[in-house]
Amino acid sequence: MARVYVSLDIETTGLNPDRDEILEIGAVRFKGNQTYDEFSVLVNPGCPIPYKIQQLTGILPEDIKDAPPISAVTADLQRFVGDCPIIGHNINFDLSFLRKHGVLHDNIGIDTFELASILLPHASIYSLSALLEHLDVPPPEDGQAHRALDDAQAARQLFEALLDQARRLDSRIVQEVARVSAKTKWPLSIVFRDLSRERRYNAPAGTLGQQLAAKGLIGDADTEGGFAYMLSDTRQRIDPPLKPAPELTSLNLEKLCRMLETDGLFEKNFAGFEYRPQQVDMMANVIGALNDSQHLMVEAGTGTGKSMAYLIPAIYWAVQNGQRVVISTNTINLQDQLLNKDIPRLQQMLPIKFKAIALKGRSNYVCPRRVQMFQAKENHSPTELRLLAKLLTWLPSTTTGDREELFMPDYGEQALWSQVASDGNICTSRYCTAENCFYARARRAAESAHVIIVNHALLMADIGVESNIIPEYKYLIIDEAHHLEDNITNQLTFSTDQKSLEQLLRELSQPLRGSDRHVGFIHEISRRALAAIPNHLKGDVNDLIYKSQHIIDKSIGSTRQLFTALANFVNEIPSGRSPYNYKIRLTDDTRSQPAWSDVEVTWDNTNAGLSDVSRSLGILYTMLTEMEAFDIPNWEELLANLASYRSRIDEIRANINQILTNPSRDRILWVEQSIQNRVISLHNAPLHVGHLVQEHLLKAKEAIIFTSATMRTNNSFEYFQERLDLWEAEGAAVGSPFDYENNTLVYIPIDVPEPNTPGHQKVFEEGLVELTKRIKGRTLVLFTAYSQLRNSARNIKGPLAEAGVVVYQQGDGSSRRQILENFVTADQAVLLGTRSFWEGVDIPGPALSCVVIARIPFAVPSDPVVAARSETFDEPFYQFSIPQAILMFRQGFGRLIRQKDDRGVVVIFDKRVVSKSYGQAFLDSLPSVTEQRDALANLPSMAENWIYHGGL
Repeated sequence: MARVYVSLDIETTGLNPDRDEILEIGAVRFKGNQTYDEFSVLVNPGCPIPYKIQQLTGILPEDIKDAPPISAVTADLQRFVGDCPIIGHNINFDLSFLRKHGVLHDNIGIDTFELASILLPHASIYSLSALLEHLDVPPPEDGQAHRALDDAQAARQLFEALLDQARRLDSRIVQEVARVSAKTKWPLSIVFRDLSRERRYNAPAGTLGQQLAAKGLIGDADTEGGFAYMLSDTRQRIDPPLKPAPELTSLNLEKLCRMLETDGLFEKNFAGFEYRPQQVDMMANVIGALNDSQHLMVEAGTGTGKSMAYLIPAIYWAVQNGQRVVISTNTINLQDQLLNKDIPRLQQMLPIKFKAIALKGRSNYVCPRRVQMFQAKENHSPTELRLLAKLLTWLPSTTTGDREELFMPDYGEQALWSQVASDGNICTSRYCTAENCFYARARRAAESAHVIIVNHALLMADIGVESNIIPEYKYLIIDEAHHLEDNITNQLTFSTDQKSLEQLLRELSQPLRGSDRHVGFIHEISRRALAAIPNHLKGDVNDLIYKSQHIIDKSIGSTRQLFTALANFVNEIPSGRSPYNYKIRLTDDTRSQPAWSDVEVTWDNTNAGLSDVSRSLGILYTMLTEMEAFDIPNWEELLANLASYRSRIDEIRANINQILTNPSRDRILWVEQSIQNRVISLHNAPLHVGHLVQEHLLKAKEAIIFTSATMRTNNSFEYFQERLDLWEAEGAAVGSPFDYENNTLVYIPIDVPEPNTPGHQKVFEEGLVELTKRIKGRTLVLFTAYSQLRNSARNIKGPLAEAGVVVYQQGDGSSRRQILENFVTADQAVLLGTRSFWEGVDIPGPALSCVVIARIPFAVPSDPVVAARSETFDEPFYQFSIPQAILMFRQGFGRLIRQKDDRGVVVIFDKRVVSKSYGQAFLDSLPSVTEQRDALANLPSMAENWIYHGGL
């Protein structure tokens, strides 16, 4: 029988319940398709309504002038809701504001966002409006987004549509989620329990097994025993591995280049295609490198079309010679462009057939056997239940097992993924059949591919830590190559913190709240072993399990003591703290601080505790090995997991020991404290990475092409070569086809004080306000420090709001994608961003007409990696800091012109580009532009003339 629910939404003056207030409340009480009543009231917040909120909601100060305060409406709201479960999109946000005022504390909150993330794993966006559109649900008639009652009605419609989606699931999925969540406090449990009761005697014809069989994941016969399909032997047709040709045949340079020329294959097949000599030039260089087995660096300006310039030669080389080519990218955006746009175009157009595939690291693929073990656990937490529900609803529809298909925004879910992911220590041929393994299938598919797309992280994992992930290859193209050093560094950096280390230990064992029992992996071993072994062995097993749990409990306590000592050490160091995370490089000087001795003492205790944990896991492993004859359920997986846990703990212990007591000259070691949550973490990074590139790439491959839009400084590849030890690689630079001289104005206000001098920030903010008011927003402002961004945002929002210009800022609680979407769709807007916005922002057309560079993007000199690497140079500022900043500077400049017809202004508010001897190097790194050095007062009018009238 259907349940009565209340769908609820509120509008607020901001996102923080501690300092922001409620503006409007809307609610609908309903059962199924029947609406019982509605509740709608405006609320006087007792504070000004921010301009951005006025624009978003349409609620103006005059609308709430005579509205009641929140204290006058809460009793009516509680009576309206009663004890009904409350439905809402991100309902915990709404409840956090309302519960602050003493209402709805006992009501269950059912989040349609959470429910959608389970039932719609393939949705691209999970906003309320996007999900309604995804499900083809029309919005409420005459409804207005971001008004409380209309959004409450929309959430109710979404909830009903999601229930319809759930009714299409195999009945066993619904029943299993209902069963494992029945005795928990997970709010969605009541939804699945209601659905299970509703469908108990009405299961659909298409069972779970039949769905999986149709996809070739199990045999034709449906399996018994719940979800045993995860372990079934499967058969899937995969093409045979690529077979190398007996002899290499060179590519026909003239024939391939002709494709990109006037009247060539591309012009005949692509509407709007334009011949670009720079693209042909780049392709000729790539062909030459492949033909001559030569390593090559190619810098290709924005608009060159570099992906096609290397894809065509790569494809022809692979097909012609039976030699797979690996293409590595840094960003998902570029990988998506290659896989979903460029390669399908080429497959349709080129007169040859080829296969391209994306390959990811092993931990990206789900392991069905490990999912079964995860599902069989006892006492699932709400986060575990949410992940389990997502897995069970997703597995019948996935053909790849790739975690990217799952929407897991929650840190807890992401951390739990390691318990269900393919793991080289666990998922071996001894325990898993290759046919059941998504990772093994992906790798076999890659063996038959001509082109394999990977990211830099996997490329480095393949040469650094893991091996044989990517099938053997001799030809490699690295796009976005300016990130390669950072990617290698990140891949080979060890990091841990108290939360992650404690979580690992708690996965093994933790006390069950309100009980003397423990839960976790050790308990699972106990539960399964005790159910299978003879009675005379149970006492010894219980003793061993009890000792192991006690050892782990003690280790968790010593871990806390270690990180408390580290926090005391961090607090003792004199601050000069930056707006970034506080990082303390561990050197002889820092280790001489008085508080460091406490760190060493507590580490001795923690190290001993972790050693005891490892030893106890070894004893458990031996015990389990000796019980092979007793038919313990999932015996092999239990052994494999034990070995994996022990290996992880030993690795963490060894790394922390090196960081704290056994430093090495070729490693960079530091302690870090987050500015957001004060969490302490430990890090261990390589000092140099060039020797790894030399040994594992340059010497191992026949030809590697490194390419990017920003690789050179001072018109030379020398800095890039030095960082990666690429001295034997040839270099080529092809310019951009864009007419920067006529479409880009670089304006340098010469009367702005230099950064870090009195008056700079005030003049900068005033100049920014006048500029963006005059050009009607359309501006991206790039900062190097979040503190300056935050101060600027606070001071410019009011004046710009009066002019109808909205300010969006990084760090306001919205995602990067949402900030960019809001900026592009707003009539007049300014976007403030720090380092992640200096590249990867692609906004063609008039929505972005001005880029403001607040300061030269020098790296933070106190950053441990920067400081340690600087020490390896004779003149670190000129040899390291400036080249590094120039590459970032060029990336920021590149945000402006994204297509041929774009036009705009780049404003450099850092006077050092003209006042310092090194400044000209930054300006010389730009293409030929129109440059103007003038007073700040003239900037608004000149920018307006340039953008709107085509001249100064």
